[in-house]
Amino acid sequence: MSIVRNIKKTINYSRKNGYKEAFCAAWERMTARYYADYSYTAPSQEELCEQRADERIGKEKLSLAVPAYETKPEYMKALIESCLAQSYENWELIIADGSETQIVEQTVGVYQDKRIRYVRLQENEGIAENTNQALFYAEGEYCGLLDHDDMLTPDALYNMAKAIHDSIQSGTTPVMVYSDEDKCDAEGKQFFDPHFKTDFNLDLIMTNNYICHFMLVKTDVLKRLQIRKQYDGAQDFDLVLRIVSSLLLKEKEGHGARVETQILHVPKVLYHWRCHEESTADNPLSKMYAYEAGRKALADFTKRMGWKADIKHHKHLGFYRIAYRNCVLQHREDLAAVGGYIVQHGKIRSGIYKGQPIIYAGYMNRMDLYQNVSILDIRNLAVNKKYQKVYEKVTGQPYVNTFYVEGEDAENNGVKELPQWMIEMDAEQLEKLNRRLSKQLLAEGGRLLLDPENIRKL
Repeated sequence: MSIVRNIKKTINYSRKNGYKEAFCAAWERMTARYYADYSYTAPSQEELCEQRADERIGKEKLSLAVPAYETKPEYMKALIESCLAQSYENWELIIADGSETQIVEQTVGVYQDKRIRYVRLQENEGIAENTNQALFYAEGEYCGLLDHDDMLTPDALYNMAKAIHDSIQSGTTPVMVYSDEDKCDAEGKQFFDPHFKTDFNLDLIMTNNYICHFMLVKTDVLKRLQIRKQYDGAQDFDLVLRIVSSLLLKEKEGHGARVETQILHVPKVLYHWRCHEESTADNPLSKMYAYEAGRKALADFTKRMGWKADIKHHKHLGFYRIAYRNCVLQHREDLAAVGGYIVQHGKIRSGIYKGQPIIYAGYMNRMDLYQNVSILDIRNLAVNKKYQKVYEKVTGQPYVNTFYVEGEDAENNGVKELPQWMIEMDAEQLEKLNRRLSKQLLAEGGRLLLDPENIRKL
């Protein structure tokens, strides 16, 4: 990220959250420097040849839908040529053009590959409806949504198709597959700001559309759900949330597998998000309306799930917090437990962010966000009633709620003072107990939720 962009980001952050928060954010950027030494390395020709020769992969036809509008020729050419360079050849590119001029049509017309399908729209109806027009023509088993000024890496479709193939071979047909991504400059030559994503994390996706680019979705699902124009600016987030809610409701009713098995993550940068003056990648403030559309999409999601909650904009632009009314466990049967941070001398003392300063936001602000985790600390923990016997069996002690929130209704709070048996345990004993209890709760089928706003200071 350039110095100018860092300065702009700090100024905007201070206006929104105050100078103290801005100072902490700037300090973290200078000291943590997440992936500051990142450089994208394209696959070698030898690797691409091996992928083309892989006869196991290639049965699924992949559609790529692109809504275009007055796209600069150099950007459209880069997009098309990134598709033509794919080592995976069973694809189609559908360009739905809502332009007033002939600029896109003339650019696309240069290419004679039959896999490229140009559709001239009668009028420009916005990104959602233009995308729906492209989806109408999609013939592949899976379909991906591309922005008209971005690029795929040459191994993108192969890696996505391989993930689909491997999942099907293991007995599960995925509904959605997504990859990591990075950003590139306007010329498409310099690559930076990689987004190395987590495997599917239910509560994290409810804070921010971390999936974003690049994703493939079963085409029949896309055609059924469609892109909703009332969420323009956050239409992809709304789509992901509707896919997730449909899977989660089936899981809840016992008619479907866990969401985590049906949404796959390919841990590899396969998409370059171009930064230029008009793009949200370079200037997030250019589309403030999109963040409000995202909040509304999340409110619609919680309503479908039957959760009583309010959706709030987070201090980080484009991120959200679900403010559950009363305790989250009263709404979420899928959660075995919810826990917060244990902090001593300004640092987190347990869990997945152990050792990190509490003033940090973490990579992609994750330390500040709701998320599902593999381990929680028993000293700051509330367990759902269904799982309290597991707690008692593992600990050998009566269940005690230690999830204490200062100033909250005492009925929903845990104890302010920790029980003596917890106080007497040393760090190694606590670590072993936390891991044993968390592992058993997960084995019973529940999820563990980390609430970063709940902090117990020792």
